[in-house]
Amino acid sequence: MEEYDHPIFTWFPRKEDYEAPPTILVTESIQEKVARLLDTIQNNQANIKEIVDGDSVGIEDKIFRTMDLRQDMDDLANLHKECESSPMGKNFQEDLKKAKVGMMNLKAYLTQVDTIEFATAIRNEFQFEIGRHLIFVPWLNEAEIKIRDVTEKPKSFEEAREAEQNACLALKSVVKANNTLKLVQAACDGVKGANVKVKEDMARMQERYYVLCKRAEQKVKNIQHLLVEWKRMEDLLIPTNLSEKDDYIPKQVLIFLRTYALYFS
Repeated sequence: MEEYDHPIFTWFPRKEDYEAPPTILVTESIQEKVARLLDTIQNNQANIKEIVDGDSVGIEDKIFRTMDLRQDMDDLANLHKECESSPMGKNFQEDLKKAKVGMMNLKAYLTQVDTIEFATAIRNEFQFEIGRHLIFVPWLNEAEIKIRDVTEKPKSFEEAREAEQNACLALKSVVKANNTLKLVQAACDGVKGANVKVKEDMARMQERYYVLCKRAEQKVKNIQHLLVEWKRMEDLLIPTNLSEKDDYIPKQVLIFLRTYALYFS
């Protein structure tokens, strides 16, 4: 197997990237150890609060920071024990009690952090982007172009009926796509925190889809209206008692022509 000169997973963030490591002196006194213990606890409390309640840190960073904090708990416990067992520890009882309470609070905060929940949020965001970029938006772009295309003017009643069937099929396809949109919406809802970009992208897709639905529906209604007027005109032109229809025929023909011109101008 090929040997690698560099470590695996070098893309993992290091703790020193977001938190300055405490300074440890070679000849560290008990006072300096207690001060380092309190400072570390205070920094970790601010860090865990940001992980639990904040939105300025990415989900991936929250996972890594949580893992670091859990490792720190053992180091803090050992340092606290070392300070307590020191002959000079009795001079810092109040600070050590404060440190113990701080460590208990840290543990309580850590129990609220669910890294699986964070990982699920990452998966949901990934699924949202896949659904948006590779599935729904490409379909939406194509559907919008098709719905804007001018329907070829029917030259007969049968051609108009065929146009109606095509419009109905297009509407059915648009309505069916709502199932895909719901899956993308579910992934969006599963994204943890106030991810403004994801929410805005979802809102834009929903708005475009709503407009597409209305246009597809209106296209069906238009051609159906034309068919009604066309059929009515053809029925009137059937040779029967034309003298009784003399006044009405021109009006109906005019209505038909106006309807035809409105939808196929």
